[in-house]
Amino acid sequence: MSIHPATGIDPRPALACLPTGVTILTTASADGPIGMTTSAVTSLSLDPPLVLACLANQSSTLAHIRAHGAFAVNILAAEHDALADRFATGRPCDRFTRIAHRTVAGLPILHGALAWITCTVTTTYPGGDHTILIGEVTATDHRGGAALVRHRSIYNALP
Repeated sequence: MSIHPATGIDPRPALACLPTGVTILTTASADGPIGMTTSAVTSLSLDPPLVLACLANQSSTLAHIRAHGAFAVNILAAEHDALADRFATGRPCDRFTRIAHRTVAGLPILHGALAWITCTVTTTYPGGDHTILIGEVTATDHRGGAALVRHRSIYNALP
């Protein structure tokens, strides 16, 4: 639902003006790797190192993250717009078909990601039609390059 029935407000046009990094959250399941595109990820704390991510309540990826108790944040490079689209649509179990990845601490890390962060879920909070995940950082790595960002509903590169 985009327009709130009580207020008549649709915040999406205004929020589209806020550039956001594009990530793919991944986790493990009994059927293999699971993941989804999201831009609702941010650093929460440096001491201890915490990451905040928000996922729709009905997301099957959220259900698998809850079951596994951990997730990885794959920060996408500028050339990964097709990968972002792939993980935003379709069946979650099909998204990893022919996608190069490896595992770190049992979590899928996408080949060529600009950076990745593995997290153990410490807390979850309700957030309207989303769930707020707090993850404690357990490992991370990064490389040089431009990041994929979304602004005004289109992909852009940020050096």
